[in-house]
Amino acid sequence: MVIQEPWRKYFPTKWLFVLMAIGVIDLISTATLHAARHIQEMNPLMKPIIEQSEWLFVLVKGMTLALGYLVIMRHANTHRRFVADVCRFGSIAYIVVWCVWFVAAL
Repeated sequence: MVIQEPWRKYFPTKWLFVLMAIGVIDLISTATLHAARHIQEMNPLMKPIIEQSEWLFVLVKGMTLALGYLVIMRHANTHRRFVADVCRFGSIAYIVVWCVWFVAAL
């Protein structure tokens, strides 16, 4: 019998945790910094949402993170290697886009 860590039930790969953590950090930092008028949203899909309300942005962004998590978890038990690869690629792509938008805003 194999005993797994309790967190493996919710994050079958460390890369899923990394991807979700990046998403939550992005959500919190973007909403907070935008509310304080320190930044502008660079994502053309999210810009009109955050300009209407930071709380609406938090709701929509949180729902996209939750939906992504649920889709990934649906396939995690049967396609663990694929899920890990997708989450690793997604994490790296998220960071690259984040950095490009940050540098473009300077």
